[in-house]
Amino acid sequence: MTRELHRTSLKDAVDDDTLPVCWKGKKPFRSIRDVRKYFKPLALSFANGGRSAAHFDIPPENYLIVSIKGSVCLGILNGTEIGLQNYNIIGDISMQDRTVIYDNEKNMIGWGPGNCDRIPKGKASAA
Repeated sequence: MTRELHRTSLKDAVDDDTLPVCWKGKKPFRSIRDVRKYFKPLALSFANGGRSAAHFDIPPENYLIVSIKGSVCLGILNGTEIGLQNYNIIGDISMQDRTVIYDNEKNMIGWGPGNCDRIPKGKASAA
């Protein structure tokens, strides 16, 4: 990602400590829409033994934030930089418009598309 960004007008925002990796433009950004053209979707693959890998596609608006200083910052943290060894932290922003499924019996999680713009309809329960 960093290599591709060197071909753009974005520069490392060393004066912005919002997150470990931030970039700034010629003027402060107000929205992810201002920088979306510089970034591609990320694709993560998760393997579980012999099973086929699960894929998690993340559009730029779900892994970037605009800081108070007007920089754009990566919302995925390298765990080695914060003492987590080989683990990375994918922020809650990456789960926007997703439904997360927890299978406690099989110790697995999953996800699927979710329309978070509306409240799910459910049956009313009597108290």
